[in-house]
Amino acid sequence: MTSFEMPSLRCTELSWSQQQNRILDQVNCELHAGEVLALIGPNGAGKSSLLKALSGDITELSGLVVLNGRSLKDWSPTELAQQRAVMPQQVQLDFAFKVAEVVSMGWLGPDSNARLTQLVQVMADFDISHLVQRNYLTLSGGEQQRVHLARVWLQLLSTPNRSTTRPGYLLLDEATSSLDLAHQHQVFKLLCALAKNQNIGVLVVLHDLNLAARYADKVLLMHQGRVMAQGLVDEVMQAEILSETFGLALDVCQPQDAPLMIWPARE
Repeated sequence: MTSFEMPSLRCTELSWSQQQNRILDQVNCELHAGEVLALIGPNGAGKSSLLKALSGDITELSGLVVLNGRSLKDWSPTELAQQRAVMPQQVQLDFAFKVAEVVSMGWLGPDSNARLTQLVQVMADFDISHLVQRNYLTLSGGEQQRVHLARVWLQLLSTPNRSTTRPGYLLLDEATSSLDLAHQHQVFKLLCALAKNQNIGVLVVLHDLNLAARYADKVLLMHQGRVMAQGLVDEVMQAEILSETFGLALDVCQPQDAPLMIWPARE
């Protein structure tokens, strides 16, 4: 990466097919450290596939994925784990671990007093301190999501030699889908703070357009494996293109001194 190039995770002309079905079609996108990028679109748009490609979970691709100026293929698994954390749409965990043990799986640093301090902090951040000794398998879906959010959060913050000058990336696939309203907003406030204060680029796949409009710095809109639009929130989230992409007439309103609001148009 050159001295004037902004740290980023980006893909160029990215395509991927499965069983003769084009899942990703010539996708170009870029996530900069320090920003929140919301990835939106209808079911089957390719959102989760793009997140997997950017995280390195899909390797048989055409095109290029570059992390901080270096091809993703050139990063070792250990280097990637220290640079980006990923929370997929479904996390399968079948053993009766305690909550503290699951969160601790994200720790990458050496054993020290800092380990316990950060563990306690991230569990407080995601409001799971009271669950610390609970069997993970007995938790609700929303509680389990908050446990895994704390785990990937800890992974980034515990990276050896971590500093705010070293960019990192957090990739989340519908990570708040099971959360209640209060916890959804709590999590997104934390993600925004993480992006700004820790120089982390956050990519989050979302179905809730109003959450995207309220908290994202930028939005990438996909449909049938292609990018329909990308840019600042008010550039992308316009009634005409949203309605066309989602197949539903939508109204977009900009209240004074408030985020955009999107809802189905009256018939």
